[in-house]
Amino acid sequence: MIKKLRTRFILINMGFVISILAVVLGAFYLSNRRRIIMDTSMALIQSVNHERFQIPPDKVEFGRRPKQNPFPVIPVFVITLNSDNAIENIEENNITVTNELASSLIKLVNDSGSLEGYLKDYSLRYRKVSVRNGTKIGFADQSYERDSLEVLLVNCLLVFCYAVILFFLLSLFLSRLALKPVEKAWEQQNQFIADASHELKTPLTVILANLQILFSHKERTIKEQEKWLINTKEEADRMKQLVEELLFLARSDAQSGEAVQISKLPLNFSELVLNGVLLFESVAFESKIALDNDIESDIFLEGSEAQLKQLITILLDNACKYAGINGSVSVGLKRQAGHTAFTIVNTGETISPTEQKHIFERFYRTDKSRVRKEGGYGLGLSIAKTIVEHHKGKISVASSAETGTIFTVTLPVLSHSQ
Repeated sequence: MIKKLRTRFILINMGFVISILAVVLGAFYLSNRRRIIMDTSMALIQSVNHERFQIPPDKVEFGRRPKQNPFPVIPVFVITLNSDNAIENIEENNITVTNELASSLIKLVNDSGSLEGYLKDYSLRYRKVSVRNGTKIGFADQSYERDSLEVLLVNCLLVFCYAVILFFLLSLFLSRLALKPVEKAWEQQNQFIADASHELKTPLTVILANLQILFSHKERTIKEQEKWLINTKEEADRMKQLVEELLFLARSDAQSGEAVQISKLPLNFSELVLNGVLLFESVAFESKIALDNDIESDIFLEGSEAQLKQLITILLDNACKYAGINGSVSVGLKRQAGHTAFTIVNTGETISPTEQKHIFERFYRTDKSRVRKEGGYGLGLSIAKTIVEHHKGKISVASSAETGTIFTVTLPVLSHSQ
């Protein structure tokens, strides 16, 4: 799909580029063609004027150079005929004309019956005007015009080809650059679907296996098969949890291109964090984990109470799971300039820098061997990050043997709580 999308992007881009280039270069060629033809016509018109080639000396002002011929490159000549239609004079400019050639040209012009036109065999334009005591016929060589148009056409075609090649290479580069986020999103979506399918397959397999055992012992009472029923319920609960987490992330993805709309109300974040710590005291006690806190009171912010409770639960649950036996978890909440810093520090195995880059990705787990034991799917931290982003905050992780693993959440606070 990505290759087809890239190809389509390049084709559409090149279609626009070629169309624009064709229009621009076509207009440039036509305008210059018109100018070149106009130069020949103007040279021809001025050639039949006797002031075209020479300005009388008495007309030249002192200290000023005589006016130069504006079309010196175009070969022109003028044949002056007397009243008997005989050649009286040939005025030449950048060309040499014999009397025999002049006679032939005059005959062709007279036979055409037109005052101006084009002699194809001689590649000449002509213009015939009547003057006192005779006629003047001006001729302009079209070789300059033809050569100039050929050079102009070749240059336009070369510019067109080079521009098309350049824009094609640029389109290749831009297609890779522009579609890189799409390719990454596509890969993440495929991975997400594969992981979700795998995670859903496990509890379904267990449920179906338990049901098969139940059906194979129909004569037994519910009490006798309680073990399989409990296992089925546990796996159903796990699957329900997974589906709810997937739905939460799916809704967040659906709103990723828009401003996420959640119900935000002013609330005491200090109380939410403290209540969350109190709920986990029993969990910490059973796991022989020391749980302490340093929570600054009356820190207010605007947000969704349900989502923020879920955020606190996810981080506390994660910290207690990985603190280790006889470990410790510390919860902190402090005011900062316009923000509040919510930190959870736990002992236990450290998270490597490489794993820290991926820890907020969906279905990512640093220790896959403990997945079934701990009951996680690798979605909790991804959900926590999504909730923080919904509240225009930031979440980060740092881990070392000296400090332990530290999750830090910064959220904007209400102005009156600062």
